[in-house]
Amino acid sequence: MKQLAKLFSGIVIGSIAGIAATIIFSPKKRTEWFDEIQDRTQDVLSEFNKAAEAYKTEMQNDLAERRQN
Repeated sequence: MKQLAKLFSGIVIGSIAGIAATIIFSPKKRTEWFDEIQDRTQDVLSEFNKAAEAYKTEMQNDLAERRQN
């Protein structure tokens, strides 16, 4: 079990070191990754805002309906 834990921790540490090295030593790749992260974040925020607006409209309609009854 200890060997499995050591293997897993080695993989994690190696992955982190590889990502860090890429970010530090490859500015072009770093910019590409950051742009991709920003694009995906904007997509998520856009979808979240659409869902929040739909929920708000639904709640306002529900409130108006309750006030009429």
